[in-house]
Amino acid sequence: MTNENPAGSNLSPRASQAVHRSLSPRQEAASRDVDTLIRCGRELLVRGAPARVADIVAAAGLSNDAFYRYFKSKGDFVDAVVEEGGHRLVRYLRRKIEAAATPEDALRAGIAAILSQAVDPEIAAATRNVVSSAGGRSHAPKVREDLETTLAGVLAGPIAALGSTDPERDSLTTSILLLASMEHLLWKDASEFDAEAEVDHIVGYVRRGLRT
Repeated sequence: MTNENPAGSNLSPRASQAVHRSLSPRQEAASRDVDTLIRCGRELLVRGAPARVADIVAAAGLSNDAFYRYFKSKGDFVDAVVEEGGHRLVRYLRRKIEAAATPEDALRAGIAAILSQAVDPEIAAATRNVVSSAGGRSHAPKVREDLETTLAGVLAGPIAALGSTDPERDSLTTSILLLASMEHLLWKDASEFDAEAEVDHIVGYVRRGLRT
């Protein structure tokens, strides 16, 4: 007698396990390939080096066929690089907020962490190179939307602790504001603004909004 497994397949559990075992090595190999492509591509992009598909696969030690097996186009690949960078930013933001002693300190640390992408000269130069490689677009709309939502989730804790009556919406508004401010500063000459003053201004703006 054969019972339908939880996934809805007509295979028995033992047969399903056999299929999974046959797929696992291919999934692991695909994960390694994609990780290598993104890592090597990011290194090329942040240096402002030529980053044609041929350059990316040569740096990764893979083939054009492998690249197009995982990515529809170079634009799709750059979006993946930007998305991966967003994940690293979220991890950095979370560490800074968790290390803060008070909600006020956590909010400031979070704002400073996001703006550092534009006000830290080395990080800003790398970010500009990635954006320029995409023809001036920093990311696909869905990539941006996901980043806004994820950052908002990290900011929601200190924003709620500071008295917000609607932390979900307030944190999303703050996230959108911070990313827009970061992109605005990204293309400005660093000598034209005081990075610390920019952080102070936005912290004050958000705090006044929460008090209201």
